[in-house]
Amino acid sequence: MYLKKTEIWDSHVHLFPPEIYENWEKYAARDNWFALLTKKPENGKGTEEAWANAEEALDCAEKAGIYGLVMQGWYWNDEGLMTMHNDYMADMMKRHPDRLRGFASINPKFGNKAIAEIERCAKLGFSGIGELGPGGNGYDFNDPDFIEVLECANALHLPVNIHCGEPVGHPYPGKDTTSLAPLPGLIRKYPDLVFILAHMGGGLPFYEMNPKYRGKFKNVYYDTAANPLLYHISSFRAVIQMIGCKRLLYGSDFPLLLYPSKNREMDFSMFVTQIQEEAGLAPAEWDRIMGENLKELLKIKS
Repeated sequence: MYLKKTEIWDSHVHLFPPEIYENWEKYAARDNWFALLTKKPENGKGTEEAWANAEEALDCAEKAGIYGLVMQGWYWNDEGLMTMHNDYMADMMKRHPDRLRGFASINPKFGNKAIAEIERCAKLGFSGIGELGPGGNGYDFNDPDFIEVLECANALHLPVNIHCGEPVGHPYPGKDTTSLAPLPGLIRKYPDLVFILAHMGGGLPFYEMNPKYRGKFKNVYYDTAANPLLYHISSFRAVIQMIGCKRLLYGSDFPLLLYPSKNREMDFSMFVTQIQEEAGLAPAEWDRIMGENLKELLKIKS
């Protein structure tokens, strides 16, 4: 069994303060994008979001053979909620220092307050910034406020995780259609900044094959968050064939329901099992994607 060969880390989970999901209507009223992406299904309509606190997530992860979790932030449009979320993640990292890491919730449109929050979170021990959501916060990748966040991340040596929506495919609540076209230029402009492009980069691995970009994306990683909802499992092999296995990170988007027609409970195991049984990974590829790449990137010691 591959599961016994490496310490598995999930690079992309979203754990909200219980206060927020226990009083969803109150906080949804404060943030329209949060409301759209996390609206409870009604008569078959809505999103496939579930909720978990850190302890519940760790327990669920352990049952699936997963050791560690990287908590991604959210793209809040309310400054108070941004701070509340970061404070919660900081507290959880203190309580579970071996098994949890955090990326700071940041909205670049908050300007100087966003930069100050990045600096505060860096002092609290956060490992990176993200998940940045341009569609949810109303900016594109040429926006000066977004560039300021990249400058700050570069100066502090913090990786950035960026939500990358696939430009084609079926519509769904909150689909981010922000053009990815500026990203290759930014990746080349900041060669020392680590970019983690969520959701397999919205297809950007294919463009690494372009002669003008080939070999120029060495500072770019791609995560597999929400993969079962977006792509066939053969996408793992396709991406590996294009860029190798050393820049692909296992991420689930937990507690998002990845197999909503089969399971309505939060779960890690179904995706892990599908990767193990259907992705066609060699043992060394499994070890890299499921944990070693992330541990090297974030300097996590076993």
